[in-house]
Amino acid sequence: MKRRVFLSGALAAGTLSAACAPTPYANPLGREARAALRFARIEVNTAGTAYESARAADYASGLGPQLQARLRRAFSDRLDPGGVTLAVEIQRLNVAGATGTAFGRDQSRMSGAARVLDREGRLLASYPITVIAGQARSTTVGALASAAVSTADGYYRALLDEFAQNTRIEILGSESFGARTVRQLTGG
Repeated sequence: MKRRVFLSGALAAGTLSAACAPTPYANPLGREARAALRFARIEVNTAGTAYESARAADYASGLGPQLQARLRRAFSDRLDPGGVTLAVEIQRLNVAGATGTAFGRDQSRMSGAARVLDREGRLLASYPITVIAGQARSTTVGALASAAVSTADGYYRALLDEFAQNTRIEILGSESFGARTVRQLTGG
């Protein structure tokens, strides 16, 4: 009896530790390539974007330039006229209202792809990017409070900021808190 309990416990512990093990980072660019990576151009294509809500369609004309500005800021320390191209394509945008988000009926989301292209336009690496802004609240009071202070415009700005930041992390890898703080303080 004791042996069965021990074996069951050992198997369960092994299964749990395997489930909790971190997955390997699968960046198509090696560490040295990421360290040397510089961008001559950052392009944002919104021509084929599916605007999944009326609020999202309200942002259609500004999406490309606003996201491009945030990407330029996120990669400001990596801009160089002799570099490669970062081509971002936005595939879907949903901008939810504060009330729908707070009560769990809708959520703001932006998804697309970031591609690193060499000087001749050949694909070096591709990264799917999806970001979400806003979350449902667990209580009615929390939902009412959240709906009172949140706005669709705030969710939209959060999507832009998160998309730019996640693009940087996906391409270059995560950065330390100190490096991120210095880059942000110097305008990056």
